[in-house]
Amino acid sequence: MTFLHSVTNAITHVGDFITGATLDRSGLLTALNEVLGPVPRPDQPSKLEKRAQAMGMTDTIRRWQSAPNSAPATEEEVRGFFLQEELDWFSEQTGLSDLATMKMIRRMLPQCVRLRALHDPSLFSQPPRTRV
Repeated sequence: MTFLHSVTNAITHVGDFITGATLDRSGLLTALNEVLGPVPRPDQPSKLEKRAQAMGMTDTIRRWQSAPNSAPATEEEVRGFFLQEELDWFSEQTGLSDLATMKMIRRMLPQCVRLRALHDPSLFSQPPRTRV
């Protein structure tokens, strides 16, 4: 890592801390949902599902969908789901630095996937109850 890169990263961290950038999640959540498209329907998989299938990460999103408190996504998982252009767009839309954007996406992606799944009844269908 070059000296200039180290200084730039340090300044970015300070700026993110002072502005509270990593605490404002609403803009990023809106941007995530815009990129991921409409909530999935049984007859039409979401963009997220299609991306997960293409990356061999379907098990990952199923785990996020079913777990109320998932660990943050890894940077590799985030880069698997989103193109660099989309990550840059998230930063532009939210005004966050690249570092803050990645940090927030890592925390928010599993939560976003879970919330979207809760609106898809086909993922959590329960068998009919029988009367006793």
